[in-house]
Amino acid sequence: MINFHKLGYLDLSKLKAFTQSKNFWLHQYNPNWLFLWSDLYKPEIAFTNEYIFIRFLMPDVGICYYPPFGGPLDRGLAIVKDDAEENGFELNIAPISEEYKFEFMKLGIKIYENDQFSSYICQALDLSIYSISKFKKKKQAVDEFRRTHKNGFVKMINKEEFPQVLEFMNEWNAVINSDSINNEFFSQLNMIKIAMEHLYELDILAYEVSDGQKIVGVILGTIMNNEACVHGLYVLPTVKGAEEELLSSFARSVQVAVKYINLEDDKGIKANKKKIESYLPNRKEKYYATFNL
Repeated sequence: MINFHKLGYLDLSKLKAFTQSKNFWLHQYNPNWLFLWSDLYKPEIAFTNEYIFIRFLMPDVGICYYPPFGGPLDRGLAIVKDDAEENGFELNIAPISEEYKFEFMKLGIKIYENDQFSSYICQALDLSIYSISKFKKKKQAVDEFRRTHKNGFVKMINKEEFPQVLEFMNEWNAVINSDSINNEFFSQLNMIKIAMEHLYELDILAYEVSDGQKIVGVILGTIMNNEACVHGLYVLPTVKGAEEELLSSFARSVQVAVKYINLEDDKGIKANKKKIESYLPNRKEKYYATFNL
């Protein structure tokens, strides 16, 4: 049996030491993402001399294991299989990145693509200025926001602003979800709460866009290797151009450090997919999984 424990802040440095040496693109392999969404996915982790093991609770599926990081895949999978059997779990492996996909195929293991959790990746430079002709509507949206909100601005969020951010999130939920409170919204609030608590320790890139009087949008992200992952982007749809202005400012803030921005997944929601694809991602990192291996 693998000696798992709840993923905590102190585990991140050891996990990052591994992921930073790899060419990972999936946002689920960003240690900060796993930590920030820990209230939803309940991740557990274990370190051995050879491997890093991670398992989490996937809604509507059950317990899933990450591919064993570190040593040979076949031996690591045998250890994971024993742990699953001892705990009475089905052996589900997810997420599997493109890199690990080929290793699974070499072992004759059938894997499945789960498109709704794939990562959409854009050029940071493209989003920073919306310069190419295909971004004409984005540039017009930014111009409209600036024209109609003369006192509007984008700035970094500090810890002391958490009450204002929370107030904005409740207003956002009232607009998006018709004032209903659901489990997804609570998960989003918990993610933001964890982010604000560890804002400086995790080097979280947190920005707000204001119409000059109140917050109308927030964005949260962290850097993994050569990409900045957007872990949360919430903007009032009633304020035209605010999202484009906020994402553009975020892109400008990271483009010196990274070349790409990971807009993460669309969760299988058509409206999300349409919105993400409007930013013309030039790469889509596929998410693969196995079930009851």
